[in-house]
Amino acid sequence: MDIHGIINSIHTFIVYQPWVSLGIAAALGILIYIKPKQVLKLILIFAGICAAGYILYYLWGAFQSGYLHKGEMINKSL
Repeated sequence: MDIHGIINSIHTFIVYQPWVSLGIAAALGILIYIKPKQVLKLILIFAGICAAGYILYYLWGAFQSGYLHKGEMINKSL
């Protein structure tokens, strides 16, 4: 999954679920209005977790590819 796929899925969710999207936006707006410092901290933590997950996803794909081809390399050397 790439960045374009993630943005496309978010856009699709917003288009096909407008009431849920408006509810999430309203709740976020109210929280930002009431406690902006805590919400900003929460958003930064969430963005950090998402970035770490995104990096781990690509690392797992690389490790999985190497692990799946390990058997082929062992059989070729024998």
